[in-house]
Parts: sequence; structure tokens; C-alpha cells
Amino acid sequence: MLDVSRNRVYSPGTLKWMAGLLAALGYNRLELYFENVFAYPGHEAVWRGIDPYTPEALLDLGDYCAARGVRLVPNQNTLGHFERWFRLPDYRRFAELPQGGALTPWGSVQKIPTGLCPTDPEAVAFVEGLLEALLPCFPHADVANLGGDEVFDLGQGRSAGRDKARLYVDHLSRMADVARRHGKRPEFWADMLLRHPEALPLAAERLPDADWIVWGYEAGDDLPGGVATLKAAGLRTLVAPGTSSWRSFCGRTANMRENLRRAASAGADGLLLVDWGDAGHWQPLAVSLPAIALAAGRTMDDLDRLVGVAGLGAFLLRLGDTYRIAKAEAGNSTLLFRAYNLPRAKAPAFDREALRAALAELDALTAAGAALGESLLAREARHALGLQRLAVRRALGESGLADERARLAREMEALWLARGPRAQFDVSLHEFLEPDL
Repeated sequence: MLDVSRNRVYSPGTLKWMAGLLAALGYNRLELYFENVFAYPGHEAVWRGIDPYTPEALLDLGDYCAARGVRLVPNQNTLGHFERWFRLPDYRRFAELPQGGALTPWGSVQKIPTGLCPTDPEAVAFVEGLLEALLPCFPHADVANLGGDEVFDLGQGRSAGRDKARLYVDHLSRMADVARRHGKRPEFWADMLLRHPEALPLAAERLPDADWIVWGYEAGDDLPGGVATLKAAGLRTLVAPGTSSWRSFCGRTANMRENLRRAASAGADGLLLVDWGDAGHWQPLAVSLPAIALAAGRTMDDLDRLVGVAGLGAFLLRLGDTYRIAKAEAGNSTLLFRAYNLPRAKAPAFDREALRAALAELDALTAAGAALGESLLAREARHALGLQRLAVRRALGESGLADERARLAREMEALWLARGPRAQFDVSLHEFLEPDL
């Protein structure tokens, strides 16, 4: 599953290249995560100016994928993660909490409204309309991912006082009916069922044909336990580890390896590898390739051969372990990434000797990076190294980094446009240039 909504919109050419690589590696599905980047009729305000996917482009891409044994699958959230819609006043009337302020299980507050109100017939009709427009663009898909994850505001606003388990399953059942009308089996994220096991019997009764995806992206996540819980309830399960690329500059190799190992041992009915674009999607596509190869049971030599860049896989794996050398481990991120996004005065304390060791490793990798050649993947790999190096130097308190960041910003723009349209690049660039140097 590729995130094509936050903030990168990969071009059809890039997605065709990815489909060819996936087919060669043995994958049978390419899933695209949409929030607001499809040209939904009548909703131009939410996608204007970001080069959305058109029905014609998706139909052509689907045919290309199918010819290579890969099914192109839609992923459209139908209950949560509507932030990009609810930022616009005209759509907030569909929200559970139009004013925002949802409380999360971690004690934080979501300022922007995020969840749809499932008791509002107008809101339900709105999201059904999104599916009616999108699903026909995927004629080769036998499933449709309808989301349902992280719906923390359910019951905190307009649906307060209702049975949340029944609200949740009732809404997903309505969405599943739309998918079935288009010949697709419903697929949902499983985190809410695992947080609220009282909903499991109802889900098994109302959605017996659904796939439930147990996701977890950290080395310590109990993916086998989640799969076992759902299977005990009679539910069909997929397991979803991650590439560990997002919220980092160059990946988290050690975390990714263990996350994949746990997923492979989970006993699920299938595996869906996930590649998100959280926090600006600064990481280039090359950073995700080692995980894509390893999840398919292939080696870095296989990856190098398939992409035509000798030494790329080993370089990226080694680069992706520099966060550990820097002692910068953090959940769903690295401390280097987190610190870069904070004012220097608020950044966490680092082990300076560890940072210097990481910098030495990055310097040592520079020659190996130069030897990769001048392909797009090689340039992306060197760019990821440069981003990590900038973050380490900033964490060390070095001054005079503005010129280096400006160079990396120009490089980021060129590489971004090589993979797709400008889309929401200016938002990502602004966030990259905002931290003080």
C-alpha cells in the first residue's frame, strides 16, 4: 500500500514502474491510499490544484497492473481521517466534532475535525458518493479498503450516548454494501476492533466476508497476538507491517527487519506492506525499497538486479541503521526527525559521542553513495543521506547549515517532480525550511 495523498502524488509513470517491480518480486496487489487526491465529481474544492488522479488515469493504470498479474486496489477511508476535507468549512457539517477537539487514547487532542458522524444521513450519503465515484475506476480489484482506523472521536460529539460498537459496525456495514455492489469484498483496518473487543461478535455477524487488517509498525508490536484475537472471533485477517520509512529521513532498518519478522510469523491470511507519507513525506521512494524486497522474501542482490543499481540495497540498509548509531530510537519516528522539527531550544538531549559516530558513518557512506551512479534511485539514496546528515549536524549544534539545507531543498524539489506532479510539495517544503538553523 502506497500513500499517495500526504503530500506526494506519484505519477502514473511512477506507479507503473512500481507495479513492474512488485510483479517481479511476487506481489499480487498494489493498493493506493486516497484522502483527497481523486477527482471526485462535485468536490473540486478539496482537490483543486493538487493534480488528482482521474478516472481515465486509474483505469489505464489498472489495466497495466493487471497485465503483470498485479491488481490495483482502492483504499478510501469512510469514517476517519477526513482532516483534509474538514479543513474546509463547507464539509465540517459532516463531522462528528465539527469544532474539533477529539481526545485520543494517548492523551492528546486532535484540533482539526477528523471523524465522520455516522448518525448523520447527509454525512453517510456524502461518503457513499465518494465510493460510488471511486470504485468503478478499479475494475480489476476484488477488494476495496474502506478504512475505519483511529476513529477516536466516535461518540464524543454528535453521536454521544449511543452504543459505539454498534455505531461502528453499522456504519462499516453500510460502506461494505457499496463495495459489494461494485463486486468488491470489503477490507478494514482492525485497530478499533482490537481496542474494543466488545465489537468483535457484531463484526463477525454483520461482516462475515470482510478482511480485517492487523497493523503495527514497530519492532515490538504484537502482530501475532492481534491476528490470533481476530481469528478466534472467526474473522479473516491480513497483517500489515510497515516499511519504516516515514517520519525518518532515511528509514529505520533494524525496526523494519524485526517488524517484518513478526508479521511473517503472525499466521495471517495475507500480508499488506504499508508505506505511509506522514509529516511531509520527505523521504524519497528509494528508502522504502529494501523493505519491499525483504517482505517478499527477496535479497538485496535481487533488488539491485531488478532496479539496475548495483549496491543500492546494501547502501540503503546501512544508511537506515544510522539512527541506531546516533542512539536516536523513537516510536513511529526517529529522535533525529523529531528534533529537526522542534526549535533547537526544545530539542531532546542527545549523546554527543553517538552523534559523532553517526556522522562518521554517514561520511563513510558518501563514497559508496557516489559509486551508485546517476540514476533516479541513486540520486534519491544520496539525498536521503544528505537529509540525515543535516539532522545529525543540527542535533550537534553546528551553525552555518542554511546553505546546505537550501541545496537539499532544491534537490528535494527536483526529485519530487521526477516522481510526480508538484501537488502539495510547497506545503512539505515550507515545513522542511521552517526549523531554525
